[in-house]
Amino acid sequence: MDTLMSYYIGLTRDYISIQNTAGYETLKSRGLELIKDDSLRLKIISLYEYDYNILRKMEEEYAEMQFQENYYIEINRSLAPNFQFDENSNVVGIDLPLNIEGNRKKELLLYLFRIQGNRVFISQYYKQIEKKVEHIYKEIRAELKDH
Repeated sequence: MDTLMSYYIGLTRDYISIQNTAGYETLKSRGLELIKDDSLRLKIISLYEYDYNILRKMEEEYAEMQFQENYYIEINRSLAPNFQFDENSNVVGIDLPLNIEGNRKKELLLYLFRIQGNRVFISQYYKQIEKKVEHIYKEIRAELKDH
């Protein structure tokens, strides 16, 4: 039952991008020219000023990525009649197979298709950024070894 509700909540949950930029802000305030390698400096600036900003905007401002706002009501209308509740109004199960008729089922499938596509897209973007961070980290460690 815990898994059912976790999936249900996770389906339409909006995510926010949490970024710790304190180190970068300190570096900016002290002067980015502290980093002598121009290429490395530009990669760090790009990561914080561009990539992280894009992530935040996609997750918090891009309308289609606001799952709660865009899909929750319609998904709930489709799924709610199938939930089973006990006498204390706790969810205890769900009727399977789901009883969702005709066009409502098609609408639900399209919503799920959009949610899946957007989540795959954002996940791939995160993976690209993760690779950039790993590469920059290696460059920083190499730079520190040289000095």
